[in-house]
Amino acid sequence: MSAGAPTAEALEQAASAESLLVATDYDGVLAPFDADPMSATPVPGTIETLRSLAGLSGVHVAVVSGRDLGTLRTLTGITADEPIVLIGSHGAESSSAAVREAMEAAAVTPDDEVTLAELRSDIEALVKERHPEAAIEYKSAAVVVHVRGVPRELGDAAIADARRLALDHPGVKVLKGKSVLELSVSHADKGSAVTALGRHVGAVARVYLGDDVTDEDAFMRMRRPDDVTVKVGTGSTAARYRVDDEPGAAGLLTQLWELCSAARVAD
Repeated sequence: MSAGAPTAEALEQAASAESLLVATDYDGVLAPFDADPMSATPVPGTIETLRSLAGLSGVHVAVVSGRDLGTLRTLTGITADEPIVLIGSHGAESSSAAVREAMEAAAVTPDDEVTLAELRSDIEALVKERHPEAAIEYKSAAVVVHVRGVPRELGDAAIADARRLALDHPGVKVLKGKSVLELSVSHADKGSAVTALGRHVGAVARVYLGDDVTDEDAFMRMRRPDDVTVKVGTGSTAARYRVDDEPGAAGLLTQLWELCSAARVAD
């Protein structure tokens, strides 16, 4: 279990780094969950704070998500000409050429695409015939079953059936999130993508905020003394620190921006 919110000392140490990477998950960190995944909007001011951070010398910013790259760009409003890096599909996609190159070994193969097509067909049949209350989301390398807003007993049954169905497709990675089950043929993970970006920008310190099991890959990789890893919400985690919710994450990012600004003025 992690401790409480990051200490002022930990944030100041990270903020004073000559090169700092600030990376954050989207859903459950920047934006509260919504029954309609496309209606999940950021806490007011958070995207502006990320833009302000990215405008500071030596500060590099990334938004990391299981969402596909196009959807992530739509939801964040971050355009292609902005310095903020977008990493989608748990690291399989990125607006950064350096991250894409680093993740080539995890690329989806033709065999994976065949498996994905079969998996999508089977999930569609399962939802139509047994769980019409569930929703399906399609990604470039995955199919996702959503049960947010569905009565718990029905949602649990849909997730369990989808998990069992995945066992019929060797090589499929099962990612259980909050009221969601993602079945993926991608071999990428958030931790690999974020650390690749950190190497590319020469980050001396790294800050990562995440809320879900898919963020644990990043938490476990970020073990340097100056790294600040933050779990948003409840549940066991490898992160060093914790904040309660999305507004808490927004406040932490604002605090970090203020510290980074002050450190660069002092320099």
